[in-house]
Amino acid sequence: MSSDKTEERLKEIVELTRLYDVYGPLLSDHKKEIFESYVLDNYSLGEIAEQIGMSRQGVRDIVIRCSKELTGFEEKLGFLKRTDGIEAELKEIVKSVEILKAARVDKRMFGEAGSESLDRLSESVSKLTGLL
Repeated sequence: MSSDKTEERLKEIVELTRLYDVYGPLLSDHKKEIFESYVLDNYSLGEIAEQIGMSRQGVRDIVIRCSKELTGFEEKLGFLKRTDGIEAELKEIVKSVEILKAARVDKRMFGEAGSESLDRLSESVSKLTGLL
């Protein structure tokens, strides 16, 4: 496999994994088992087919169907898109807080209350970032 194809495949797996993390519980147990084996555990279609007593083509069809379902859930619900947007905004806030912290040579610059507010803001942003 060429380097470009490998990189493209890795990006696809990362995206499918992200979709599965959010929307996986909406799949049936049977589909989850097959999808996890193929995408997360890196089993071949043939290995999965042998383990569960299905044809290789049947396993492939389920993997493709799961991928389409997960993508469809995201298109309808948009949780990952919103999460990515929130994460990007939080990163910008973190940058701004760090700039303000660096500019705060001493507490006289912002006053005691301003300095404490900046510290609380920094803590809150850290907590929010950890939730994503």
